[in-house]
This record gives sequence, C-alpha cells and structure tokens, in this order.
Amino acid sequence: MITSVMIDHARTGQDNMAIDERLIHSPGTLRLYTWKPWCISLGRHQNETVIDDKTRHQRGWDVVRRPTGGRAVLHADEITYAVALPLTDSIRASDVYEYVHQVLVTALKEFVPELTFTTAPTTLPHHYATAGAVAASCFTSKARTEIVFGQQKVVGSAQRIIDHTVLQHGSILVGPGHLELANVLALSEEERAVLINNLRQSSISLTEILNHHVDVDEALQKVATDISSNLHIPLKFAV
Repeated sequence: MITSVMIDHARTGQDNMAIDERLIHSPGTLRLYTWKPWCISLGRHQNETVIDDKTRHQRGWDVVRRPTGGRAVLHADEITYAVALPLTDSIRASDVYEYVHQVLVTALKEFVPELTFTTAPTTLPHHYATAGAVAASCFTSKARTEIVFGQQKVVGSAQRIIDHTVLQHGSILVGPGHLELANVLALSEEERAVLINNLRQSSISLTEILNHHVDVDEALQKVATDISSNLHIPLKFAV
C-alpha cells in the first residue's frame, strides 16, 4: 500500500529515473514530480533510433531510458508519478496497476468528475508486439485498466518487477505538450500524420478537457494534497 506522498522538484531525465529506481529500496512512497528540461523517455527495450536526435537537440530536450517497459513518452506539461510496491502471494502486478490507478483517479476527479476507471480491450503485450508509427508512443494504446475521459487516456503507466517489487510510474497529462513527440521521432511524413492523429484520438489532457489552461505546478500540489487526504497518509516535500 502507498504509505506516503512526496512532492519533488523539477529535475533532468537522468536524475528523475535514478530517483525512481531507488524507490525499490523504500517501497510505499508515491513520488510526484516534473521535468526540466522537457524529456523524451524510451521504454527499457525500445530502440533509441526511433528519435530524430538532431531535431531533439534543436529543441533542447533531454532523452533518457526508463527502467520500466513501454514506448516513447515526451514528458512535457505533465505530472509524473512513481511508486514501488511489494508483491505477495495474493498481490500480483496487475493488482498494483489497478490499485495505483484507483488512487490517482479518485484525486483527479477533483478536476474532472467525469473521469472513469475502465477496462480496456487492448493489452500491453499486444501493443508492444506491434510496430510502426502507431506503436511508437505509450499514449496510442490502452492496458487492461486505464484512467480515461470518454475513450481517451489521461494517464499512461508502465511497470517493471524488480526483486519481487513492482516499480510503476506514469504520466498524468495536464497540458497537450505530449503531442509534440510526433515531431521528434524518425518518421516519414505519412507516419507522422498517422501518429499525431492517433495521439489526438487516444489521449487528452486536463487543459483540453476543461477548455482552459491548467498550471502544472498547481495541479501537482492539488493532486498530492488530495491523495494524502484521501488515504490519510503524510505529505512530504523533497529537500
């Protein structure tokens, strides 16, 4: 179970992933954070040649490899979360995935009451087995249990089991910056158009839902405070 919530500073991609990996040694802490500069993260086994590195450099964005699975994500105007929870004979990785999403959707409903926690028809193994523009991004697929507005994902998550502990982290879309991923991938113009279209159809941010700008830092503070209050657990700030 989640035993504490921590608000962290905006950090580089390398720093964020190093801190997330260390959560394995302090299970139960839900870390909420942002990125500076914006950063593309690749899944643990994803080929880095998917990125157009020249364009990425021109934009001043980081690139990092996540310790978990999944596909590429542009961490832009979002809240990122990470937590490590131990497995037992009665708690499976899928149970952790569902539990964490239940915690998140309860807090996010304070922004958008219409958000739902739903069962999706597409499984992650099926998605990872596909290739091409549609499969290049985490936000073009749904797992078994997702946080959605209608049929569009608001949160994208990934997992990895390390020493009988599940490390799970994901992106809570506050603004539409994640859509810019399509412009820094090594794709043909036709593939780029396909990916942009699929990203728009399959994902949506709080700003787009509410039709007004939602500040990332203010949203992070509110989500963290709501989770702390809902679970009756401490709220901490990174030093």
